[in-house]
Amino acid sequence: MEKNSEATDNSNKRENRERLAQEALIYLITVVGSGLASAFYGRSIIETAGLLILAAVGMGAVVFSIEQGIEKETFLFDNDVHLLRFALLYLLSLCGCLLFPMLPVGGWPYLAVFISLTIFSNQVTGISAGTVLLMITCMLYSGNGSEFFIYFIGGLIGATVFSYVNITFKVVLPLVISLMMQLVCLALQEVLFVNETLHLDMLLIPVVNLLVCTILLLILLKYFSFAVIYSKRDLYMDMNDPECPLLVELKNTSKDEYYHAIHTAYLCDRIAKRLNMDDALVKACGYYHRIGILRGENSWENAQTILEENQFPQRVKEILKEYLDKSESIRSGETVVLLFSDTVISSINYLFSKEPNIQLDYEKIIGGIFKKRIESGIIDYSDLTFGQLQEMKKILTEEKLYYDFLR
Repeated sequence: MEKNSEATDNSNKRENRERLAQEALIYLITVVGSGLASAFYGRSIIETAGLLILAAVGMGAVVFSIEQGIEKETFLFDNDVHLLRFALLYLLSLCGCLLFPMLPVGGWPYLAVFISLTIFSNQVTGISAGTVLLMITCMLYSGNGSEFFIYFIGGLIGATVFSYVNITFKVVLPLVISLMMQLVCLALQEVLFVNETLHLDMLLIPVVNLLVCTILLLILLKYFSFAVIYSKRDLYMDMNDPECPLLVELKNTSKDEYYHAIHTAYLCDRIAKRLNMDDALVKACGYYHRIGILRGENSWENAQTILEENQFPQRVKEILKEYLDKSESIRSGETVVLLFSDTVISSINYLFSKEPNIQLDYEKIIGGIFKKRIESGIIDYSDLTFGQLQEMKKILTEEKLYYDFLR
């Protein structure tokens, strides 16, 4: 166990070093690239110095937001363990920001930049990084400053609405809202800040910008769904097969524990789908929440060893650690779903073991379980709302026919 702990510590230290190296790299490239671009566009020494200072300070805020996001676990999806994706996307966006001054001011596709940086990190980091890049472009362009606010407002709206996209990946409404706001902002740019007579041709560049942003976002979202949303679907399909080797081993060790896991996973799956959670993730937690029994006691230490040996996804390990490690507080909604699913199956199985033909009042049993768990304070700090708890209670109560099969 000490060797496993030491290996985990070494792995964490290596990941921290790699992350700091990536942050230092994007910081230096941003500052150096801004200085070289300023010279290329013929800016004065004073302007270049000002750009370098602002770029350095702005990137300091970006790096800080990355570190804070990792510490507070506010990154979207699994972005905290895949920072390289953000770093590469940021560098690509940086190249664009240094080239945008060559385009008409209404043709900068910053909506795609803000949204892409947000969904591959988190809201604060995406907005911070997008703002720094926009500031660099505007200072290189040397306009009247109005273009900064126009693109910032459009990017801010896009980053905000897309930061609420969850694992179900329903992006149509956020995409429509972002594009419409982008069109409004760009139209205002042309109408209010360009000293020309109003005519339809003025909207040509904003419309082209909108089309470019749409294409870029569709490509980006397609990649995002492939690389992030559905990247682990095949892995989860294998894990969630009741006949997979690890579950077969559990079955050979204890049929009671095996069938308990099967029933718990079923309830987890039903609840997760109704609450718009990652059902494959929650179902996997239901299957493997007692896997530590293979090493004797169902402790977190035993479960951790098995999960790491079989290379389970990080999110599964985090949820099971919350559930099995008594020193951890329950914060994740997925852990709460596992808690109630496991408790309901355990309670009903216990009652049937005492008297197989007993007629149970499932609604009363489930109501008592919820009352007891809520009064215990065990879920006080979880991120499930009261409405979600009530919906979960309703789902569990509806499964009366399924519980009869547990006799």
